[in-house]
Amino acid sequence: MSPMSSRASGGALAACLITAAIVGFAGGGYFGSQADGGTPSASETTPGGTTPGGGDTPAGGEQPPATETETPAGDGALTLASEQTEISSGGRIDFTGSIDPPEEGIQLRLERSVDGGDWETFPLTTQPVTNADGGFSTYVTTSQSGVNAFRLVREDDDSVVSNEVQVTVS
Repeated sequence: MSPMSSRASGGALAACLITAAIVGFAGGGYFGSQADGGTPSASETTPGGTTPGGGDTPAGGEQPPATETETPAGDGALTLASEQTEISSGGRIDFTGSIDPPEEGIQLRLERSVDGGDWETFPLTTQPVTNADGGFSTYVTTSQSGVNAFRLVREDDDSVVSNEVQVTVS
């Protein structure tokens, strides 16, 4: 085995271990669910009992073109990814993402739009925070059927919004 492939494998292993440590250290993830009737459950409401609203971006089938409120790559841009595109009701959706350039300690807010509805903050015990390399990982569970679109918003600057990730819940 050449030294180069050994380093690449070690780097990949280190990245996997760091990601696993972050998820484990954060308490194994964050949960949220919503009743099938569309009424938020107790875990999905704010302390005042209301569900916070979000922006007015529709959850269409395609990513909308960049607008003035989106931040270009390399200038605090957020990315969001999930391998799941379809889950059963109550299933788990794993998210990873990052901010570019990397910055530690950035508070993020996960938002959801169901079937093209308004964006609402997805209720997590603790919203994601970036680590030293600018990345984060979290997961949610939901029983809200339909097309669930998710995005990230930078907590201290609502103009910094990630791409949308769509997951169909059946």
